[in-house]
Amino acid sequence: MHNLLGYGRWDYVMAYLDDILIFSRTFDEHVKHLNEILSILAEVNFQVNPDKCFIAVQEIDFLGHTINAYSIKPNGEKIKAIIHLPSPKTLKEANEFLGKINWYRKFIPNFARIAAPLHKVTNKTKHRRHEFRWGPEQQQSFEEFKHILTTSPLFLEYPDLSTPFTLTTDASDIGIAGILRQDAPAGTKIN
Repeated sequence: MHNLLGYGRWDYVMAYLDDILIFSRTFDEHVKHLNEILSILAEVNFQVNPDKCFIAVQEIDFLGHTINAYSIKPNGEKIKAIIHLPSPKTLKEANEFLGKINWYRKFIPNFARIAAPLHKVTNKTKHRRHEFRWGPEQQQSFEEFKHILTTSPLFLEYPDLSTPFTLTTDASDIGIAGILRQDAPAGTKIN
């Protein structure tokens, strides 16, 4: 899909496996982009399922995110599913929780620090899974993630391309981090 749709089109199309997102600034531009992408897909006999298509919408759920003209945020239904998970009792359940929460790491400040206790018990090979122990430290991390996912604001705004960016980095024994931010009149924006 990347090779098919690439070549200068990434400023208005994103693809993940067979999911395609086309975005534009105006309706006329959107029609142009849509025609271009559909023509490319037709050339290689790629079929589009009309029942799964949403055309010219202001907001869309895509890959577990709700995307609109102003921001990207986690999909509410996906977050509810995470919030209702019980505390893991097995290595498999702990790894599943970590995988789900990891999908939303871009929305969670200090993700590596909060996740460190979970990694302590999930870094087990299959034949050592009997060593899995869920303790108070892991439970606290589990609850902190759930709290963050239910606390506003939980979204990323798009950057203002006319404002300078600042890259801030940090590292410790348990993680490495980088933040791209902008100092804007309304306050610092983390991108």
